[in-house]
Amino acid sequence: MPHGLRALACLALVLRLALVAGCSRSLPDSASPGAQLYQARCASGCHRLYDPGSMTSAMWEIQVDRMQQEVARHGLGPLTEQERRLVLSYLRAYSSDAVGDAR
Repeated sequence: MPHGLRALACLALVLRLALVAGCSRSLPDSASPGAQLYQARCASGCHRLYDPGSMTSAMWEIQVDRMQQEVARHGLGPLTEQERRLVLSYLRAYSSDAVGDAR
């Protein structure tokens, strides 16, 4: 492999690793049932996990409801009401407008 091509391949590998490292930020209180369910239902092939602090509580409620519709549209099982409450409780606790020690 020519030197220039090898350098380009190395650069591409480094950029991929940096991208993966940036996307794999850990969730707050990642061992909690809410975080575990959020990770299991939302990141299992659907999309990357968004930091709970990236939205307000109200925004999370709208987003979860929107995703419920999206999941149903694709013929997948939506969250049960109990799962929905658990995920929203977790997301609200760490949302950008959360108050107290949770954040």
